Amino acid sequence: SLPLMPAAPAFLARACAPGMAAAGYGRIVTTASLQSALAFPNSLPYAAAKSGVLGLTRALAEAYSPAHGYEGITSNAIAPGFVQTELTASVFADEPRARQLAARTIAARNSTPADLAGAAVFLCSPASAYVNGQTLYVDGGFTALGHR
Repeated sequence: SLPLMPAAPAFLARACAPGMAAAGYGRIVTTASLQSALAFPNSLPYAAAKSGVLGLTRALAEAYSPAHGYEGITSNAIAPGFVQTELTASVFADEPRARQLAARTIAARNSTPADLAGAAVFLCSPASAYVNGQTLYVDGGFTALGHR
């Protein structure tokens, strides 16, 4: 999965760029991770791949900018916290671990997919026209909290 995480959004953006350019509007939203900013044990390939997504997001913002003949296209990332999904079921099946992760957030809970919807809608809307090359951490304050 190391090469796929940054490659898939790069190829998708390249494929969509002509349509976005023709429309004069486009939004590229990549998926980063807490591990784009924080080191976790036993997670070197995932952390490297997700950190690469941040660099890709910024590079896409520059590549599809007015300097290169594109108008109205932005590229940003959403970095979710621990989200309860089928993929993370084993994490949340360990109730003490799930409680420990929730305690590391300011929100005092873990995330659900619905928590990411508002961020995605904002980044895809005209309201985010001047937000470009940025990462929005939707993590309940996990990265902001520090040590309790």
